[in-house]
Amino acid sequence: MADFFRRQMFNIIAAVFLILFVAVWLAVLLRVGTWVPTGTATAPALNGALVTAAGVMATSLGSLTASALGFTIAEVKRGQDEAPPGEPGVSFPAEVAAKLSGRIIAAIMVYMAVGLLVLIVWLVKGTASTDLIGAFALSLLGWLVGAAGVVFQTEKAA
Repeated sequence: MADFFRRQMFNIIAAVFLILFVAVWLAVLLRVGTWVPTGTATAPALNGALVTAAGVMATSLGSLTASALGFTIAEVKRGQDEAPPGEPGVSFPAEVAAKLSGRIIAAIMVYMAVGLLVLIVWLVKGTASTDLIGAFALSLLGWLVGAAGVVFQTEKAA
């Protein structure tokens, strides 16, 4: 049993982090998504701890995935630059994707899925949303622009 946990320790840590990220943001989305404006309140009041946790989790996961992509891209470019001329290579995006670990791929997918839900809530609720929702939605859009730069960049000719 201890051997299993030893082998899976990093996967367990990654899973706990991603589950916590999803749980915190679902709590925020439920609160904002089900809130109906009343009186002078323009947006729902959120618990300070929830706001802090959501902000830290979103920033951390966005930074982690962006840096992992950046390091992997640099590694692939370095490998392609060092390859002998005329050697047929794999397409750049495919090679980057092949070098990403399962944990990073899972983190990217979770970040994008939750981020898109946040973006939808922000667009639907508008001013009845919170600054936290707007900040994460804009952050996701910026992250997607950077990721799209990788996806749409021209591939090196063989």
